[in-house]
Amino acid sequence: MRFHANGPIIPDVLLERCDEGRVVFLCGAGVSLPSGMPSFIGLTQYVIDYFDPPKDSEIMRAFQPWIDDPTGINMPLDQIFNLLHLEYGRGEVNALVAERLQASSGNDQVGHHHDVIKRISTSPNGEPQIVTTNFDLLFELGGDFPTFAAPAFPDLAFGGAVEGITYLHGRLADKDADQHSYVLSSADFGRAYLSEAWATNFIRHLLEHYTVVLVGYQAEDPPIKYLLQGLNHDGQFDRTRIYAFDKGAPEDIEAKWRDRGVTAIAYPDHPDLWQTLEAWADRADDPRAWRGSVISMTEQDPKSLQPHQRGQVAHVQRSVAGAKLLADAKHPTHPEWVCVFSGSIRSAKRASGYGEDAEVFEPNVAYGLDDDLQNLSDEDYRQGIFNDDLLSWRHGDENPSDAHRLGGRAPDGNTNVPPRLWHLIRWVGDNLASPVIAWWAIKQNGLHPRLLNHIEWRFGQREELHDKARHIWSLILDHHKDPRNREWDGAWFDLKRRITTEGWTPSVLREFGRVAAPKLDIMPPYSLAGVRPPSADWPEIELGHLGQFNVKFLERHNDDLDIPDDVLPKVFGLLEDAMKAASGMLTDIGTIYFSTPTCYPDREIDGEDRHPDAADAFKLFIELFERLSQISPQVALGHFLNWPMEDKFFFKKLGLYALSKDNLFGPEEVGQRILGLSQDVFWDTDVSRELIFLLVDRWADFPEPLRHRLGQRLLAGPDQKGYWSDDVYPSMRDELVARYARYLELQGCELVGDQSDRLSALIATIENWSDGWATSTVTERGSQIGWVGTDETPDAVLDLAVDEIVPRAKDDLNRDFGSFTEKRPFTGLVKANPRKALSALSVAARKNDYPQAFWSAMINEVPDEISPRLRRVFLHRLSRLPQPVVMELRHSVCRWLEQNITKLIEFDSELAWDVFDSVVDGVLSGGEAATESGIGEISLGGEGIQKSRRTYQHAINGPLGMCAQALFRAVPGEKQEQDSLIPDYIKNRIERLFASPGEGSDHAVSIAFSKLNWLMYVDPEWVKARLIPMLAFDHTAAEPAWNGFLCSNRIPWSPLAVLVKPLLLEAVQWVENQTWDRDLAKVVTQWLGFLYLFKRNSEDGVTKQQMRQIVREMSDDTRNQFIWWLGEVGQKNDEGWEKLVTPFLNEVWPRERIYRTASSVESWIGVLDDTGTSFPVVYRAVKRFLVPVETDRHPFYRFTREVGTDEPITIQFPEETLDLLNAVTPQILSRPPYELPKILALVGETSPELRADHRYLRLMDLVERM
Repeated sequence: MRFHANGPIIPDVLLERCDEGRVVFLCGAGVSLPSGMPSFIGLTQYVIDYFDPPKDSEIMRAFQPWIDDPTGINMPLDQIFNLLHLEYGRGEVNALVAERLQASSGNDQVGHHHDVIKRISTSPNGEPQIVTTNFDLLFELGGDFPTFAAPAFPDLAFGGAVEGITYLHGRLADKDADQHSYVLSSADFGRAYLSEAWATNFIRHLLEHYTVVLVGYQAEDPPIKYLLQGLNHDGQFDRTRIYAFDKGAPEDIEAKWRDRGVTAIAYPDHPDLWQTLEAWADRADDPRAWRGSVISMTEQDPKSLQPHQRGQVAHVQRSVAGAKLLADAKHPTHPEWVCVFSGSIRSAKRASGYGEDAEVFEPNVAYGLDDDLQNLSDEDYRQGIFNDDLLSWRHGDENPSDAHRLGGRAPDGNTNVPPRLWHLIRWVGDNLASPVIAWWAIKQNGLHPRLLNHIEWRFGQREELHDKARHIWSLILDHHKDPRNREWDGAWFDLKRRITTEGWTPSVLREFGRVAAPKLDIMPPYSLAGVRPPSADWPEIELGHLGQFNVKFLERHNDDLDIPDDVLPKVFGLLEDAMKAASGMLTDIGTIYFSTPTCYPDREIDGEDRHPDAADAFKLFIELFERLSQISPQVALGHFLNWPMEDKFFFKKLGLYALSKDNLFGPEEVGQRILGLSQDVFWDTDVSRELIFLLVDRWADFPEPLRHRLGQRLLAGPDQKGYWSDDVYPSMRDELVARYARYLELQGCELVGDQSDRLSALIATIENWSDGWATSTVTERGSQIGWVGTDETPDAVLDLAVDEIVPRAKDDLNRDFGSFTEKRPFTGLVKANPRKALSALSVAARKNDYPQAFWSAMINEVPDEISPRLRRVFLHRLSRLPQPVVMELRHSVCRWLEQNITKLIEFDSELAWDVFDSVVDGVLSGGEAATESGIGEISLGGEGIQKSRRTYQHAINGPLGMCAQALFRAVPGEKQEQDSLIPDYIKNRIERLFASPGEGSDHAVSIAFSKLNWLMYVDPEWVKARLIPMLAFDHTAAEPAWNGFLCSNRIPWSPLAVLVKPLLLEAVQWVENQTWDRDLAKVVTQWLGFLYLFKRNSEDGVTKQQMRQIVREMSDDTRNQFIWWLGEVGQKNDEGWEKLVTPFLNEVWPRERIYRTASSVESWIGVLDDTGTSFPVVYRAVKRFLVPVETDRHPFYRFTREVGTDEPITIQFPEETLDLLNAVTPQILSRPPYELPKILALVGETSPELRADHRYLRLMDLVERM
């Protein structure tokens, strides 16, 4: 956890131990520096200045290098003090030291930093717990504390306390005192730590009882050298018992302290450290109050806070006390904190909406913690690398035993959970009124039974819950209670096996009922809504905002059942019950448009049959009903009488189909039932096929009076629907009457009396009537549950005069309320009659009307096969569009140019370039704003996130970036020859784009550099003269140039690589510092790696020394990505591991300890698990770069599991695996290991002789002690 944005990350375990009073601070000279005390070198300088030894003396020869270069490899200062003692006497030198340390600096901050540390290290009894190697008395200011001076320390081995101030190297005496016993010289250190070892023994006992934090030291300081060499001489020391603050980059200081058995905590600069320690002191003064202040931040939207502030809340939630405080909070907490607590939500990839100015949302920016891993890949997840999830069990949580019983388990929903998770369950229950929690619940693959039980209980307690919230939560609970939604459902195949083995027993029939039962399937929503929780409240929330709600049942997997006649009635009844339940579910999820298959699959079919999952059961139901009506007509009739005919999903259609069965119903009953249908059912277009086919099939059987009544019902038409206006209703009614009744006539069904004449007269009033309209009423074209679609039928405008088309099309452009179809007749007109569409736009243009939607349709949808004359007219119209219109259409027209430039040039080169130039003129007329990319800003809480827009991704979505793409596509020839040159008329236009305002210039540059390899091949001189200079890091276009170049992801062609190699060698750190939306430093390093592995003996190759330096300059993250790339090289090249990767590791990879970090260990293990049969040889090369590391992640996934046909690595190479485990496992573990027991079991099974190996015994001992 960080206390401040730039402060060090304090481990949770250290904070927890401090709260418990189990932390002692061991303080060095750095703590006293701000109070005016000297450093060790300053103190040495003071003593030497006082004595002023001759310049040629041994003392000055030893000290002069410190003056010249304090960072050099110089004689240790304790040895210089030893020379001073020998020359001037120990008593006199030490008295001088005492004099210097008693001098007051007049600094107002004297003792302030000491006071901070005293507050942090306070014991449960209220006393500071401090050990210091300083001699000064600044820790004693402001209080009367117990003090202990060397060698009279508290006897910790016999229960002594370390409360107070313990002076490890001596306590400052008065300058006039007779004795000044300080540990200053190498001889003093030798006695304290080696020969007499009283300091070493005290620290060893201290570490047995406390966690020690070093402050004010560097790893090279003499006290540290002597102390830690004595403690960690055998490498067996527990690094979680001692921490050290040190200034520098994490990877730098980690390496310095690791071999000393210390866990390093890095900080950028000293003020950052003290700011953090002061905040820690505030926390230590009253941990409960501090937790309360952190919990108060949960009132705010987490998106408005900084990552380290969210990290503080997360830190508090890792403890039972913190989770309880959150659940008991009196103030309302913001529900979006659930997104912070969820590791998967924080780590989700960014998403964007649709359109030119679509919002972009990055979950890691909105909810991420300061110590989260960034840009996790699928490969990372495969290796068990993921971000901390606070909603899951974690080390430190209890593990209730009643959840692990083979018998006598508590009922689901009453099982105990760890207290921390129970409090979070309570918090979730308190926030059920928020759609955010519902959205989160939908994203989970199963909810804990205790949480489900608590949610139901809270429903009963919260009568004020919004009706929609209650309804949606009931759906979510239904979904999560069904175990079929948590894993692949193979129940159908299990049922088939039981039928084969047992037959249709009562038990199997019950199983069929369970298999046939519908289930509510809820998937997370697509796109932006899938990663960003809803912001609306329940009245505005729709199901689609929260997830994709579907009903699934009887998934037969294209497999059939053999159902004997004797069990058919029971099977049919069970299936009927399932369909009734499914209908209820479909109603619950608000299904507006749902289509079932036709009951007549062989009549009037056009196209493929497309239906939802429910179609499978529907077809089976019809098949079984057919059989049942033959073998048991009375049973079938009994079922029919219980069908809800008003059901809009299944039984309305099935009922009409059943009436067609003449062995079940006579003609009079059929006619009366049809006449008894409500108007809504009779005229429901979803069952029009079934109704009309029923009338056609039974018409001849109806007596004339009944036919007359049916004809009258048909000619009367439907009632006015709520969404039909008074003006539209008559025409809609007449058209439906004509469609239904005329189809009957076409099938030879005669109407009675004057009904046929009345129908003919009605049809005569319908404009452009065709009998095909009647046939289309019953034609099955396939249908599906769907989102809002578009209807591009041009009928509404096809026959209008050209001056009427645009006004009418504008009226139809807006989708009717309640309709699932957006009408776009003008788009259809462009496709059906492009000449008329263009004429309509030309007429509107004379009135200065340039409707953007219609011009976009004209540009994007004009058919390829139009006549040359019409194409020429269209291009002329396009080239003469007013500049403001082009500016509005810029994204559409520029994308069209990019895609069609070559066709235009082939048609008429001069006209094509006129169009291109006029489009560019139009875009430029809009100024800087018009050149902006269509990618919107990444925003958070209404504020933009600072990400560079000078990128290739922005370029390909920017109007001038598209124009630049068009120019390069316009280079003559299908394939350009080497040195064939880019024509000047294209280069001149490119140069114009380079000089455009705003983002346009960046976009053109980025597009050009994405093609740098090809340009170098075609026009090398222009590239050398005009483009290569832009890659200079101080060039104004360097950022878009490099981004485009790297986004091409093509290794530079050799002649180009020769030119750019000097810049590539310096590019890694520069690229790492850019704020791009993609991590492209890995591309640079991979190119350089390629130039070494495959080109090192060529002019464009990279030398061994250069490559080694490049690896050194990479950040830790980039270096880990490079390790992953080496794994790709090993896998994708013949003998790649032996001939490429292993030599690289042996000869190039830097050996400095600074590059052996915890994260790199995970990367090396990730590489090793893909080495196959080359594992032993690669492991031998990697082993030297491994260090012991303890992690919550599980990088050994591949070592215990089969992948494809390959056995686990452990089984293939047990000894090497054992050695790997031994190398990366610390001597002491603070938490139970995850994969270690499994791997050791495999090692023992595969190679029993290894059970006696000392490595096996050590690791097994760790496992057994946890």
